[in-house]
Amino acid sequence: MEKWTINESTKIYNIDNWGADLFSINKKGNMCVHPSSNSKQSIDLKELMDDLIKRKIKPPILLRFMDVLQGRIASINRVFKNAIQENDYPAKYQTFFPIKVNQQRQVVEAIAGYGKRYNIGLEVGSKPELVAGISISSGNNLPIICNGYKDTEYIETVLYATKIGFDITLVVEKLFELEKIIALVKKTGITPKLGIRVKLSSKGTGKWATSGGEDAKFGLRMSEIIAAIGMLTDNGLLDCVKLLHSHIGSQITKIDKIKTALIEVARVYTEMRKLGVGIEYLDIGGGLGVDYDGSKSSYFSSVNYSVEEYANDVIYQIKNICDDAGVECPNIISESGRATVAHYSVLVTNVLNTNTQHIMPDFEETLAQAEKLAPTVKKLMDIYKSIDRYSLREDYHDTLQLINEAVSLFNLGYLTLNDRAIAEWLYAKIIKKINSIVEKIKPIPEELQNFQLHLRQTYFANFSLFQSIPDSWAIDQLFPITPIQRLNQKPDVMASIADITCDSDGEITSFVGENGRTKYLPLHKIRKDEDYYIGFFLIGAYQEILGDLHNLFGDTNAVHITFNKKTGYMIDTVINGDATWETLKYVQYKGPEILKRVRDNLEKSVALKQISIEESSHFIEMLDRTLLGYTYLGE
Repeated sequence: MEKWTINESTKIYNIDNWGADLFSINKKGNMCVHPSSNSKQSIDLKELMDDLIKRKIKPPILLRFMDVLQGRIASINRVFKNAIQENDYPAKYQTFFPIKVNQQRQVVEAIAGYGKRYNIGLEVGSKPELVAGISISSGNNLPIICNGYKDTEYIETVLYATKIGFDITLVVEKLFELEKIIALVKKTGITPKLGIRVKLSSKGTGKWATSGGEDAKFGLRMSEIIAAIGMLTDNGLLDCVKLLHSHIGSQITKIDKIKTALIEVARVYTEMRKLGVGIEYLDIGGGLGVDYDGSKSSYFSSVNYSVEEYANDVIYQIKNICDDAGVECPNIISESGRATVAHYSVLVTNVLNTNTQHIMPDFEETLAQAEKLAPTVKKLMDIYKSIDRYSLREDYHDTLQLINEAVSLFNLGYLTLNDRAIAEWLYAKIIKKINSIVEKIKPIPEELQNFQLHLRQTYFANFSLFQSIPDSWAIDQLFPITPIQRLNQKPDVMASIADITCDSDGEITSFVGENGRTKYLPLHKIRKDEDYYIGFFLIGAYQEILGDLHNLFGDTNAVHITFNKKTGYMIDTVINGDATWETLKYVQYKGPEILKRVRDNLEKSVALKQISIEESSHFIEMLDRTLLGYTYLGE
């Protein structure tokens, strides 16, 4: 076996650059997770999966590392605290978690608990999220910011919740909302805490650029802000405005875009203060990005700044503008949901098989009878026997031409099925031979830099891309993917990852590599005597809530894990994934009704002697187990 080290695996999967010091490879060659950056304590993911399998928890399994979540909350608050001290900022910083980023109750409850010492708040954007926020806030006294479109019921709920003591800020997104708010305040006599969202001309970057700019979906233009101030003044409600809100996108990749937006919103704040609006809080929204690919660039799956740089720029720019305008500095709020939860969850699943798992026929003996080969096949054989580094380019191009020619001749009826099979076999042999030569050439000739895609194998993994990592399909988002074992061995396969849905889009063909995005994932050959697991990392933001029921594959099993100094780890919570009957229920099928229909049909078949009573009973038992069982594949 070729010598290989874990350092080499760390490089090819770029772990040190995207892992935020939370992930590493141990001496056993297994992926590990750490509770916080630079912590020596770790959990071996392969051993954890083995333990979970013993507990009859089947893959795919979503692993939620709650200490990582706690550490991310602490880290963001710490860097802002440092920035405030370094810049001598006279006001406070506060984190709000946007529930839309991960609405799972257990996750939001954990964030509320971990963030209590930092006076963390919740941001909601719909009536269901508002109800969830009020529920979580009950007993925790968490402040809530309400964004999104609002109807009468939404506004009234906020008003009455305010009356009984909830700290809720109702953000005005549109002037027609303000009209409703004013009318309901008069009707109920309840005075709310209000915020105004400004539509900045500044825009973000990449997939989220449309969250800002003149065409943004939400916010008031400058002229509308002036109109809103007039409406509030006329109705004696101007003193209710305590917050100014802005948002230019969920994943801002360039720090200069953030600086531009900060300067603009700070100017709006100072001007509104000069107009007599008593704003106390400046909410800069989300935008603190995650470096998914580890490139530290402005590519949309990365960011060209650190959390520390982000916090320093926020504090510095706002203070600078306020000092220049002679206006009191506001308390600062950020809604950095993505950066808070992205790292805490890992999906781990097993590889079921590959598209080359079975041995292809060996045509070596056939090649010995060259006179019987079709001319096209014979030319491929000649290339296979004679290829060397000096004829590499020409032979590669000739091979591509000849395999296409073989397909055309077969379709026209001039090649037999056996001829075409030999041509495919020779093609695969030639590509492998070219690869063995190219691996020793530096630099690789430009014409051959993408040829390795011809060697790419498909690894079929037990998961649904649409359910567990929908952004990979929907917006071509990169997520780090690695095997969680055998990382002390050289990977010998270039692979794509296909899910188990009946959809050609259910395949990942872009991966995080050592030098940026790559079109294949280095993996190991599958052994018959082991389960081979792969992990999908940094999926805690949006993925758990955006997933859909393609082919009726439901939520995966989820396990909440905390670190324990004595035992290594503790399993806090196991959340069972959807059973088949549950996903069927989403689309209006009922388990008992299904069983009745099948049983009625079976009884007719028994009467006609098409099936025995024993077979009928076995089929019903099997169907019942299927309805109660996991939607994903077992043995």
